[in-house]
Amino acid sequence: MDLEYFAEMDTVHSSRESKKTLLTFYFTKEKLFLAFLMNRCTKGAVRLVFDHLEKRLGTYEFVSLFEYVLTDRGSEFGDPVSLETGINEIQRCNLYYCDPMRSGQKGGVENVHTMLRMVLPKGTSFEFLTQWDVNLIVNHINSTPRESLGGETPYNLALESFGEDTLKALQLRRIVPDEVNLTPKLIRYNR
Repeated sequence: MDLEYFAEMDTVHSSRESKKTLLTFYFTKEKLFLAFLMNRCTKGAVRLVFDHLEKRLGTYEFVSLFEYVLTDRGSEFGDPVSLETGINEIQRCNLYYCDPMRSGQKGGVENVHTMLRMVLPKGTSFEFLTQWDVNLIVNHINSTPRESLGGETPYNLALESFGEDTLKALQLRRIVPDEVNLTPKLIRYNR
């Protein structure tokens, strides 16, 4: 896939005690990160997130944002037709897979997971995590200036690219730079 703009998709797993998983997206141009809590890491759970996003954004905006999605060959992504086909039976995205054993081909999402793991270290149970907690973490990550963006934040670039209505639909908001916190103390439950 030789495209300038696409979204990378992956999952982040909880500790062994919990089946909850995060479905994550990373928009390569803006370096914008999204994450959605799923009760299980299954094809059906991923499809539900896609359907929810399409309903929330509207089909046209969903297609604009998620036209090209790159992911790995995890079993949760093993039904491309159900993900590519929208709630109105319209093609809503084009799913592409990394080459086998080459998850580094979606290195942007893998890198932003290191920021996520600053707040949710490996071994953390997601059992008591809510989507509100996940949104809070995502907002702090997206409000962190990036050297690769000339000191700008992913949130600000996404605001320019996608507009305020889209960011609101994605439940994204700006965090004041002095208040950005990428430690486990960010979320209250901290179990």
